[in-house]
Amino acid sequence: MIHPPASEGDSRLAVTLLALGYLVFVIYGSLVPLDYRGMPLEEALGRFRGIPFLDLGIGSRADWVANLLLFIPLGFLWLGTLWPQRRGFIRIAAAMSVLTAATTLSIAIEFTQLYFPPRTVSQNDILAEALGAVVGIQLWWNFGPQVNRWFTLAIRARGEANLAERLLWLYLAGLFLYSVLPLDLTISPVEIYHKWRSGKVNLIPFGFAVADPMQQLYDLVTDALLWAPVTLLWVLSGRRQGMQAWAWTVLAAMALEFCQFFVYSRVSDVTDILMAMLGAALGIWLARFIASPQRISGDSTVPLGRPAWAFISALAWSSLLVAIFWYPFDFHLEGSFLRERMSQFEWLPFLAYYYGTEFRAVTELLHKILFFLPLGAILAFGRLRMGYSAARTLYSLLSFGLLLCLPAGIELGQVALPQKHPGSTDMILAICGGFLGYFGLLWLHRRA
Repeated sequence: MIHPPASEGDSRLAVTLLALGYLVFVIYGSLVPLDYRGMPLEEALGRFRGIPFLDLGIGSRADWVANLLLFIPLGFLWLGTLWPQRRGFIRIAAAMSVLTAATTLSIAIEFTQLYFPPRTVSQNDILAEALGAVVGIQLWWNFGPQVNRWFTLAIRARGEANLAERLLWLYLAGLFLYSVLPLDLTISPVEIYHKWRSGKVNLIPFGFAVADPMQQLYDLVTDALLWAPVTLLWVLSGRRQGMQAWAWTVLAAMALEFCQFFVYSRVSDVTDILMAMLGAALGIWLARFIASPQRISGDSTVPLGRPAWAFISALAWSSLLVAIFWYPFDFHLEGSFLRERMSQFEWLPFLAYYYGTEFRAVTELLHKILFFLPLGAILAFGRLRMGYSAARTLYSLLSFGLLLCLPAGIELGQVALPQKHPGSTDMILAICGGFLGYFGLLWLHRRA
């Protein structure tokens, strides 16, 4: 069946929804922790007129780049929303309107931050955000329509090979972008020497000190899981097979480590390449499992057993998640301790990530999503090819219950663990990761 291309109206609506969602994210993220402190307007205006221009060193470069990166998607998406079909002056007017609005938003955010300590207000932030808007506008002007068309075709792609190839390049682009964050790039021999001396270049496999074995295992497993989809998608796309796909995945991991060598705050570690090898091997096994004739040619009795095995596998993965997030299991069940801990529970979403670096926030966000995404995918796999019936409805309800209750239970259990920092952020991300895996696999199955 030939599917007609998406209409311009559908594409424009999608870009508009993305732009609105990202705008809410920018405003919310700029005002966290939402600790409002009132002051007279005259005093705020006086303090705003005197905001400094900071002299940024290598340690503060990441913050400046983070503000620049924050406004690149804003300029890109909003110009895409207003992008006219006619060439000439009307496009220039649209670009200038987006730039003016983005700069006004940046100034308004910086002014509002005066009422929300401990946010830092400086001229550097306004300059970085305005420059980010310029970069985003220029990117849409040069590549926006082509990128929009490519994404539209990717979403509407049919067939396993076609879909896998498009997802592969999307995933690799996202992986490389994440891995060079926070983009505090350097080619200075002096700064690279300091990076080496500070232990951020490790040429000995597993040659790092281990303070928390479970946290180290958590990081290593995550590093391996990040590369499994690359090999899987390469094999499913038909572009690479078997050991060839494995070798190309390892080469991509080596290229990524080379790029990280020039990012001052990132650690270049050969251990990451070894974990990529393991992840690539896992991807090959998954590809062979998905393509096995026994999996796709079973008789009508196969779906009856698959949901049960999928749910058992999901419970096993859930047990692993509980072990990871409850380690070292030093529970304190005294009533006074639990009441104090509940009073410290961070109910405000993403508050915990404000007190760390931008890179750490992105890392924790991806870790929580990636650990719960397989849980959703396992449960969705059990529902594939189940016909409309009471059994499928019951299975879906049990799956949704597990995807909702497990993250909530893990966070509530962490209340009794003194070394943990329970909050709503991790619970929200875990739930999103689980449902992303569940509905993502169903969506991919329908198009493959």
